[in-house]
Amino acid sequence: MSRWRKQVRFVMIAVAGFVLLVTVLPQVASGIGLGSLAHRLDSTTKCSGSSGSSGSSSSCPGTISGTVTVTGAPTGFSPGVIGAGACPFVTHHQPLCAAPVFALANFGSYNLPLNPGTWVVYGFYENTIYGGAFLGAPHVVTMESGASLVFDATIPYAKPATVHVSISVSGLPSYSPVQSSYAVLCPVGIPYNGVDVPLPCVQGGTSSYPPSPTPLDFSLTGLPAGQWTAYPGYCTEFGCATNPFVGEPVTTAAGQTSRVRLTTGFLVPPEGQLNATASVVGAPAGFNDPVGIEACQTGQYGYCDASSGSGGGLSSLILPDGVWTVSAFYTVSPFGNAVSGPSQTLIIKGGQIKTRSFVVAYQVLGTAEGTIDITGLPASVKVTSYSIYACPLGQTNFLSCVNEYSGAASYSYGAADPKSLGKTAHRGTLPKAAGAKINAYNLPTLTSGPWSIEVSYSTAFGYFSAPQPTIVNVAADKITTTTIKVPFQKPSSGIVKGTLTVVGIGGGFQPVVRACNSVPVAGACSGEVDAQLGSNGTYQLQLPPGIWWVQGEVYVYSGFTTETLLSQAKEIGVVAGTQTKANFTVTGP
Repeated sequence: MSRWRKQVRFVMIAVAGFVLLVTVLPQVASGIGLGSLAHRLDSTTKCSGSSGSSGSSSSCPGTISGTVTVTGAPTGFSPGVIGAGACPFVTHHQPLCAAPVFALANFGSYNLPLNPGTWVVYGFYENTIYGGAFLGAPHVVTMESGASLVFDATIPYAKPATVHVSISVSGLPSYSPVQSSYAVLCPVGIPYNGVDVPLPCVQGGTSSYPPSPTPLDFSLTGLPAGQWTAYPGYCTEFGCATNPFVGEPVTTAAGQTSRVRLTTGFLVPPEGQLNATASVVGAPAGFNDPVGIEACQTGQYGYCDASSGSGGGLSSLILPDGVWTVSAFYTVSPFGNAVSGPSQTLIIKGGQIKTRSFVVAYQVLGTAEGTIDITGLPASVKVTSYSIYACPLGQTNFLSCVNEYSGAASYSYGAADPKSLGKTAHRGTLPKAAGAKINAYNLPTLTSGPWSIEVSYSTAFGYFSAPQPTIVNVAADKITTTTIKVPFQKPSSGIVKGTLTVVGIGGGFQPVVRACNSVPVAGACSGEVDAQLGSNGTYQLQLPPGIWWVQGEVYVYSGFTTETLLSQAKEIGVVAGTQTKANFTVTGP
């Protein structure tokens, strides 16, 4: 698959009753991001206020709303995007600004929040999203705090223009052919820095598959007429690059095709490529554990990358410039810890390929097993799960660490089958001893040497970790048995639990149980903490110690209205480490 296709992201956006399929190209995705896209679909500004000894002031956005209509369009025409946008006022006939505020129209109507000030408002449509805005006549408005204004916008239909683009890249390395080429077109007067693509700009291109030493020509269609600056871009195995310093002017005309030829030198990327082979020596017959390569960037907060597969072989990693520590590893089943070989220090340079071979020696593994003892555990408190996280002492490579979880089944290795919870610490075919409890642990895939084992446990009151790890010395082909003692930690919260019964309510409703830290008045609840209902209408609230007022609450939906029904509130004193039962009933009107 080509780089261009791999870089494209598809995003489903629901907008007030209809759905847009948005194609976000690589530079667009990095330039505007989904946050900007959301800003475009629903521009909102929150009120701000300040107060002082001389008084107080506040400023809230106003709203301009109305309809947006395309006039003179041929039968069957349907714009891909239609709405209204605004730019801060400069002149009455100013061009579109680099960062307009937009609102899309819903069934022809729009609602655009604007901060107080003077704005130039346009109706607009685009043939495709981010395909270039066809604008109506500018309309100047002065927005006051909290005001509501009306502007019905019209945009005259215009035949779309096309730009045919040719791109050439000089100095392109023979080992790095072009996977895709593209262009960024920005209206004249809107700056482009090669990284952040302003919203009024347009981007498009084509893929080269298989990769080609010569970029392919392509066309951008559906554009409005006007004056543009076109910038060349391309993608290779090392990533994508756009040159903002060699833009060429191009003028588009309605219903016509313009041509522009763009030239750029090869832009040295900030990444290089490591081609590495990994192999395991000394492995017994039938060995088939996954073998791979791991590379970690030198530095306190170094980034790591890894690639593995059955049988090892060649791995290709794209790595940022810098110094890297690289080693081969194989992953041991079933716990997934990595046995690593000797490392090499490599310097990766942008746009260059480095080839190396790595080996890892097969190791006979040992086992750490035993039980976990929570000292000082009150008889009234039940431990619901235990977690083990073990790493070779002094090892910061997370691939070499293992974990085991004994509790309700999850995706973690070693999770207990819920049907046998309390009878076995393991799931599936993992090693287990008959009658083992969930506080038993068994780690059968550890390399020789000291291991740091961190233990945590959970109860109804939360999740607690041992204050310090336990060090266990593991020997090859041996079982090391250790009882790990973890002091009980007194919970800092208490629990209120029970049931909520809903009577006499039909149709749609949503029940919850809420706790307020003061007496609820007229439905208002201060410091509110909510609990959703579980099976059979049960709930559980975990609350800080103190006096709470707890009650059932049901949201009843009828058409476009919502009614809230409440039970009588009960005053409950919550004590850390204790559980209190309270049942509630909410009756319909």
